[in-house]
Amino acid sequence: MSKQSQAAARLRQLLQSPEFILMPCCYDAFSARLIERAGFSLTFMSGFAVSAARLGLLDAGEHD
Repeated sequence: MSKQSQAAARLRQLLQSPEFILMPCCYDAFSARLIERAGFSLTFMSGFAVSAARLGLLDAGEHD
């Protein structure tokens, strides 16, 4: 089984679990690695998070 197939199988297993899964948002490879090292089994990436990080924008509150 390829590494991609193993990852997909693991994702399916996690999503089929009845427990609540906390998924912090990452915005680049470094933040994904930090999330992994912190012990989270899953993360997600959003387009806004990537754009905001690149532009130095706030993720909440007022924007000019």
